[in-house]
Amino acid sequence: MTALPAANAASPPSVAVAVVCICGAEHLERCLAALKAQQGAPPFQVVVACDPLIPGIDAVARRHPEARIFANADERTPLELASAVLRACDAEVLLLTEDHCVPRHDWVQRMLAARAPGRAAVGGRVEIRGDASAVNWAFYFVDFFRYAAPVSEGPSPTLTVCNVAYDREKLDAVRDLWRVRFEEPAVHEALRKRFGALWLVPDSEVAMRRSVSLRAALYERYAFGRIFGHTRIEHVSGVRRWLYAALAPALPALLLGRMTAKALRSAALARAFVRCVVPLVLMVVCWSWGEWLGYLTRRPSHSLVVAPELGAASGSTDSSAGRA
Repeated sequence: MTALPAANAASPPSVAVAVVCICGAEHLERCLAALKAQQGAPPFQVVVACDPLIPGIDAVARRHPEARIFANADERTPLELASAVLRACDAEVLLLTEDHCVPRHDWVQRMLAARAPGRAAVGGRVEIRGDASAVNWAFYFVDFFRYAAPVSEGPSPTLTVCNVAYDREKLDAVRDLWRVRFEEPAVHEALRKRFGALWLVPDSEVAMRRSVSLRAALYERYAFGRIFGHTRIEHVSGVRRWLYAALAPALPALLLGRMTAKALRSAALARAFVRCVVPLVLMVVCWSWGEWLGYLTRRPSHSLVVAPELGAASGSTDSSAGRA
């Protein structure tokens, strides 16, 4: 196991915030405004990779000249965009998030303070606005229940690319895994094996602000579950692959059990969980079906679609996706 030395306080590392823009110009505007309002942080770059079919980005770029915003015609999925934006950042520490996330006022400061020898990457909480609909609460639970408060500081089996910080030197050591597509499970597992724990920090917070329909959410969960299964077995033996496939029918019960246990740790979270349990069960079943097919076919879904925002412009509703 290799750990980088602690940063010298006399010469702090250069920092970049990398943003993956998949949801829309309004989301990106809100995210960039929150980054501009960061308190207690050193100077940092802001680099944004956008799905080129999202309308309104040019206007956002004019209002935020401090950010470098770009789009490439052949890079549209979250996996491709995450890879592109990390490649484009020129800094020693890289903070990664997505456009639908609003960082808390001290997010950058908290993430930098959490870096330490023996930590392969540092991640934080993801919250949701309190007035979210039952469908959006379910959508949030499926993706982020592990990162909902209460969260204890310490080693974590996973981190989310919506709230994570990497050291460039460590990330470059596994560059072959993310040079074209940033497949989160594979990258994080490689970092953990080489450099130490994936470290979760409760005081580092972003808030998810997506709003989607049930139908769109169900398909996105299926598509993302399938790519997760496909990615998970890329480098394992045939025996392990068939073991995952054989156990996949138990996934809905396993995932819902974990979510229930998490919800019971907080009265507010438990109330939200009960309110959204019907759409949540449907989304978990769709994810599990997709993951099982990923194991069986060794292929992702042919149509990986990011659930469009309710009321979004038509130009942004067909974005391909692939976040695991």
